[in-house]
Parts: sequence; structure tokens; C-alpha cells
Amino acid sequence: MEIGTVTQLTAWATFSDGATGQVDPLWSSSTPEVASVDGRGFVFAHAPGETRIAATLGPASAEAGVAVAPVNPNLYDLSGRVVNHNGRPVADVLVVALDGPSARKATVTHGDGGYFLRDLEGDTTLAARKDGYAEATGLATRDSGRLDFTLTGGAPRDSFGGGQWIVGDEVSPGRYFTDPELYCRWNRRSGFSIGYPAGGAALVPFESPPDHDFIAGRELRFDSGQEIVDIRPGDAAFWSRAECGEWRTEPPHPEVMEAIGPGTWLVGAQIAPGTYRADADYLCLWLRLAAFGGGQEDVVEDGLVETRAGAELTVTIDPSDAGFYSDAECGPWTRVEDP
Repeated sequence: MEIGTVTQLTAWATFSDGATGQVDPLWSSSTPEVASVDGRGFVFAHAPGETRIAATLGPASAEAGVAVAPVNPNLYDLSGRVVNHNGRPVADVLVVALDGPSARKATVTHGDGGYFLRDLEGDTTLAARKDGYAEATGLATRDSGRLDFTLTGGAPRDSFGGGQWIVGDEVSPGRYFTDPELYCRWNRRSGFSIGYPAGGAALVPFESPPDHDFIAGRELRFDSGQEIVDIRPGDAAFWSRAECGEWRTEPPHPEVMEAIGPGTWLVGAQIAPGTYRADADYLCLWLRLAAFGGGQEDVVEDGLVETRAGAELTVTIDPSDAGFYSDAECGPWTRVEDP
């Protein structure tokens, strides 16, 4: 172990009937100033040296040797932040050591553009890399403490994949389409948080901290034929998981469909207005949409099947609707009459 680290030991016993199982013994350390142990078997490394950790359960006992290594005085940690030419934080930038003993050590920036590299050794040149930007480099030394980068380039693109993107600088506002995979999740963001949506350590067990930069979004827990988002000029960033695939300005399904399958679709260009019927299962959710921002303000009308027996549904899609959303529990919708 290294000084300042923690590890947990577990104890297993073989009983008189031949069965085995994990037990809760009395823990002790022969040299607690080197490494101490608490009642749960957690071992805390304090100083260089060796000790024996004993587990005792009635007349039975066992020991494990623990060696604590001294801290390497040549190692150091480094933090920093990567921004673009407008001073906005750039996420998903690869920060990598190019030379010296630390060559190939690497990390990526968070949503706030920050990064942290541990256990660097000696002087090394760091490079900050992201597609669409010119590479930036800087020299890291033990005395640096912090090394920031400013990337140039990064003109807005009309297609992009997973990650966090700066609206206006990396992606242009507008309407984007994708053919996603299961568990695609995306959201529009008002700022550049350290983590991604609801990321970070939970303040309460099994609960995520509030995501104050979240504007609106969606998670698709089914195989969707298409997803649409309107990224708006006032958004600071757009984030999506890799499962969402490649977002493009042109729809992957340009033709008008005979029936409506699971997904989000354009009224007029992909589905015709009219009255549609579906034999829906429990928890079928459908939405008539005025826009594709992902918020409740974009919903014209919605419906949810709350009976476990399912239901036969009829929905009229108006020519003025921008789109229609339906999940997998709704099944296919077939048109029964024009509006």
C-alpha cells in the first residue's frame, strides 16, 4: 500500500460441517503506526514499514502481511483547465503527456473544462487534443501546480457524436436528427457543469446531486427509429451519450411512412396528419409536439396508458403539429382517417 491509501480485508471461515462463509472477526494490527485497521476490516496506511493484520474469531485466527511503501518524492499531481478562444470551457479534450517518464499518461476534461493528472514524474510536455481544434502544448514540471490551455479552431459543425458541445462555438443552434441505440440520453444545458447530467458523488445514498444546468432532455429506454432535438441559441451546451449516435441536420428517414413506429417524427415530412389507432400496452406514452426542445412547453397533447391490461388508443395529429413522439409500449400506429 501507499501512504494515505485505504483497502479492505475480508475474512472467510470453514465450519465444522464443511460449509464456508464470510465472517465478522475481531481485527487488529501488530504495528498500527504503520497501518491501522478498524472493526470493518478497512486498513489505513500511515507510514513506511510492514505490519501484520490479524483476524480472530473465537479460537481461530489468520494473518495477512501489509507493506506500506514510502511516497515517491519525484511524483507530483497537476491540474488545469482547457478553454476555447472565447474563454468557454471545452469538454472531452484529451490531455496527454508526450515525453519523459510520464509519457502516455492521459486524462480527459470534464464539462467545466477541468482536468487532473496524478503521479507525473519529471518534466514532460503535455498536449491538449480534440477533433476540430489545433493541438495546444505546454511544459509541466514539479513546480507547475497548474497548466491551462487555450484551443483555437473548433468552427461549428453540422454533425457530431456523444459528449458535451458548446452551442454557437462547436455546434450551431438548429434542428438535429439521429437514429439512436437503446439508452440514448441527451439534454440541453444552461451552463458548463463539472460532471455530466446528475454526475458526481451523491450527497444522500442512492440519490444524485441536483443538476442545476439542466434545461430539458430525454432518455430512450427502447429501440427508437429516430430522435429529434431543437438546440436553441440561448443554450450554453448540448450533451448526449454515445448511444445516441451521430446527430445530423438531415433526417435519416426522409420518406413519409405508412405507419408510425416508436420514435420522434416530423409531421408532414415523415408522417401524414390524420387520426391514428394503436393497440397499446401498459405505460405507453405518446406526445403531440409543437417543437423538439425536450420540455413540457413543447407538448401540445400527451397520453399515458395506466391500465395493465393496455388500451386501444385513437389520436388525431393536426397539420399544425411539428412532430409526434411514441414509445415502444404503444406499438405501431395506423391511420384510420384524414384530419
